[in-house]
Amino acid sequence: MGIHFLIGQILASLALVLFTRWTEDAVAAYYDNTVLLTGLTGILAFLPAAFFYGRDKRARVTGGLIPAPGTGHRLSPGEILLLLFMGAGVAQYGNLLASIVQVLLQDNAYSDTMTQITEGKSLWMLIFWMGIVAPVAEEAVFRWLVFLRLRDFLSLWKAAVISALIFGIYHGNAVQGVYAAVLGVVFAWALEKSGSLWSSVLLHIGANVWILLLGEYYESILEKWGSVSFLILLALLLAGAVTGLQYYHKKDSGQRLI
Repeated sequence: MGIHFLIGQILASLALVLFTRWTEDAVAAYYDNTVLLTGLTGILAFLPAAFFYGRDKRARVTGGLIPAPGTGHRLSPGEILLLLFMGAGVAQYGNLLASIVQVLLQDNAYSDTMTQITEGKSLWMLIFWMGIVAPVAEEAVFRWLVFLRLRDFLSLWKAAVISALIFGIYHGNAVQGVYAAVLGVVFAWALEKSGSLWSSVLLHIGANVWILLLGEYYESILEKWGSVSFLILLALLLAGAVTGLQYYHKKDSGQRLI
């Protein structure tokens, strides 16, 4: 967590200094460039995270916690599609839970901030930086490092829950924190059950991309096809999430591979 947070704070502070010096409205300029800053933070955080994961893995092999390198599971094309769809399903229902929390707390700060950040941005730009780059970086930090290090000493569920809570706290607000914590547990569970580092990354990408697409096309779906079509879509997403959970529950070899 420290790597991602530290790099993010350095970039954010530097950006605010530069915007204050070169623009009349530094806050507006900051929000206009938050997506790019998030992506750059992710790229810079991924490099040390990947390095430390490699070092940790060598120590796990030496200590007998996992088999020799190269024994991790390689995902098939079907599994890749299942993980993306599963991520979208988990995100949809995690988002419903976050919406309930938002109503109970009467806290619109998160939704207002996201509107400022994403308004006027290209959907493809959002998908690249927030839907692909950010998930890769966050999974490298919170699952490859935080979760797997906790897993060296704790059971799967204890390590998954603790790392997910840290992931939620990192997001900085109650609404997004609840959402991130729920997804974080699923990501960590899938990481271990699948035996592949990229399973949690694909889940995270599926989740983020779906939420971005939902924000862009939700009203159009309701206008063109009505609420019944959206309910059918919700049912399909639920089926995808349940299918993925069942698949990896049955596939689990009982041996830790990563």
